[in-house]
Order: sequence, then structure tokens, then C-alpha cells
Amino acid sequence: MAVTEIHAIRTTLNKALDYIMNPKKTDDRLLVDGFGCSPETAALQFELTKKNFLKEKGILGFHIIQSFSPGEVNYETAHKIGMELADKIFDGKFQFVCATHIDRGHVHNHIIANSVSFENGDKFLSKKHTMYDIRNFSDELCRENRLSVITEPKEKGRSQYEHSLDKKGKSWKSLLRQNIDKAILKTQSWDEFLLYMQKLNYEIKQGKYISFRAEGQERFIRSKTLGTDYTEERLRERICGARTNPTVSLIIDIENCFKEKQKNHEAFRQCATVQNLKTMANTVNYLTERNMLSYSALSEKHTALKEKYNADRTRIKKVEQRLKVIAEDIKNIDNYRKHKPVADKLETVVFKEKYKREHESELIIFTAAEKYLKKRFGGEKAPLIKELRAEQKKLYAEKDKLYSSYNTTKSEIKELDTVMKNVDMILGKGKEKDRQRDVQRKWSGELE
Repeated sequence: MAVTEIHAIRTTLNKALDYIMNPKKTDDRLLVDGFGCSPETAALQFELTKKNFLKEKGILGFHIIQSFSPGEVNYETAHKIGMELADKIFDGKFQFVCATHIDRGHVHNHIIANSVSFENGDKFLSKKHTMYDIRNFSDELCRENRLSVITEPKEKGRSQYEHSLDKKGKSWKSLLRQNIDKAILKTQSWDEFLLYMQKLNYEIKQGKYISFRAEGQERFIRSKTLGTDYTEERLRERICGARTNPTVSLIIDIENCFKEKQKNHEAFRQCATVQNLKTMANTVNYLTERNMLSYSALSEKHTALKEKYNADRTRIKKVEQRLKVIAEDIKNIDNYRKHKPVADKLETVVFKEKYKREHESELIIFTAAEKYLKKRFGGEKAPLIKELRAEQKKLYAEKDKLYSSYNTTKSEIKELDTVMKNVDMILGKGKEKDRQRDVQRKWSGELE
């Protein structure tokens, strides 16, 4: 899920660009890219575009922020989505810089675009519908990347006061969503869910659509008006999905556990549910296929997967950093060679000021490229673009393989985490761990 907003920049464009490109926030500028400009000289190039079309007054640029839910998206995907969002908004006609910040609990994109088009000199107009267009573009990209989307329907006659409460999470609907989400995590069946909601002081009306009314609330709220994840059908699915995934335990231990419970009629009745029987039936298949016949084998496998996951992640970061450097090298080497003849001619022309005005854009780009190359290679000869592209191709192939391995390992770790939790649950180890934790807390309290 991504939330978007847009602001006009009327002063301090330089400061705004410096802020969004802060190396500490953007992984040492690994997550900074520009379109129609070089990020390092974006402010100058924005200004040059305005000068060329005699539109230097008014709004200097537009700042768009796209924030993702915590833990929902990795920074590479977020940056890619940010670049695609900017491309959709500005349709390839406006220069922009996109920077992804990863220094907080949630990943978020900052996009700063020129207010004047470098293609035809038109100004970007932020109207009433612009914010809705941006949100729709953002939602479309989130769906394409399998991220969640805000699905709250438009409500008629909602007051500004209620709207402000909703933004703070304090409206009746926001509170109902929060309590429904809490109830789903706490319950395992539809009846338990309804009972839990009643304990939270909600009056429930069941008919064609299920509705809830909190204590002190005037009208019932149909759950379907909260979004697609809150229809009765979806709520039932979520309650089922909230249960522990039926997976595996250890063969002998589960068989012994099952036999022991057979001796106690009540314990056996609780154990022999369809869900538990499926869990136990899947156990033998899982352990046989993977030859995991002890709890220590599960732990060792988990450790090995974690090490592989971390190694892949570290290497991916190094590859991406190198690809970023190569892309910058290629761009600046190309700009340097392309515009060097223009810069060299400046030494021989008679009317230097006139020549500078006529070739201001080329000279700015050349100066930025020359400065970059001196800093990058320290006066030594820059590598050939052909060699850099060959290295780039190899690294892209390696990156694809690494991501495939990384994602597979991540899924295996997630599965194994669930497996180990279920083993603890089936064998009663979870209760023993809780008991030990309670004892430790009690001793800690006495010591304090």
C-alpha cells in the first residue's frame, strides 16, 4: 500500500533537491536517479529550461512523496515504482529527480520535478484532480507489483471533521477496521470472531450485509463499506487464513503425542479435529521427503538458509552498487566526449559571452561531467564505454540469478519458520516456553 501527496516548491529548490538526495537517506545515493537531467546539476538544468522558455517566475517545481507500508516492499522495487510513477505523472515531458529514502521504518520515494516542460515550455498545472490522478497511478503500479492498495470507497456527506479524524485513525470506521483486524488475529472461527466483537462493545446486525455499531455510535456501519478486505466473504477467508498453517512436526513425537491423547477422551476429542488430522497426515510426507527426523535437523536447516539468504543479500547490494557506478561512469564519459568540442571552441571564439549563452546547456553538462571524471579517476584515463557495457551485462545476469536464489531462500525460511512454530504447538513446546517465560518474569519481578 502506498500513500501519495504533492506540494508546490516556490523557494529553495536547491535545498529541497539536496534533502532528497542525502547520501545517508539514499544508501550513499545508490537510490537516486534523474530524467532529462543529471541529479548533481538538476537545479541548474531546471533553471536553464525556464530561461529558454522565458518562464522563470512562479512555481519552481513540484515535490511528490510516495510512502509505502512498513515491511511491504524492498528498496529496489520501491525505487523502480517511484521512477515509473514520475514517468506516468509527467509523461516524459518534464525533468525530474527520484530519490528513495530507507532511513526510517517505512520506505518512501521523493520526486522533485521541474514546473516547466523541457519539450514545449508548458507549465505543469496541479489542479483539483491531480492528486487523484497521482493516487490512481500509484495504485496501478502497486497492483502490478503485487502490493496492497487502499480500497476505501468514497463516502457521501462526510464532514471535514470526520475526514480529519479518519486521517488520524480516530473515526468510527478507522476504529472499526482496527478492531476487526485485532479480532481476526485473536479468533479461529466465525462464531469466535462475532463473540470477540461483542466483547469489544459492538452491536452486530446480520442480514444481507453484516453491520457493526459501537457503543455511543448513532448508525450501523456495513463492513463492506470499509473496503474489499472487509466484506463478510473476505472476513471469513481472513479468519481461516489467520490460523496456523497446517504443516509438519516430527514423526515419532507426533505419533506418541497422538497416542497419549487417545488415553484421555476429552484431549483426544479436541485433538482429532479435521485441521489437526490434516496436520498430522502431512507430517510424514514432509519429513520423509526432506529426511528431517529430528528437531535439531530443522534448526540446522534454518541456520543454513539464513546464512545463504544473508550472503545473497550482501552480494546483491554490492552488484547493484557497482551497476550504479558503471551507469554513472558511462553517462559522464559520454557527456564529456559529446560536449568537449563545444567547450574547446570556447577558447577560440571572439564573443565568448554570446557563445556561452547560446551553448549554456552543453557547457553545464560538460562541466559536471568533467568534474565527475576528475573526482572519479583522479586524472587517469577513463575506461572505454565498450568495456563498461560488457561488465554491466555480466553483472545484470549475475543479479538475476542472485535474486532468484534470494527469493527462493526467503520463501523457504518463511516456510521453515512456520514449520518450527507448528512443531512447538503440536508437541506442546509453545506452552512450556510460555511457562518458562512466566517463571523468568516472576523471578525478575522479585529481584527488582
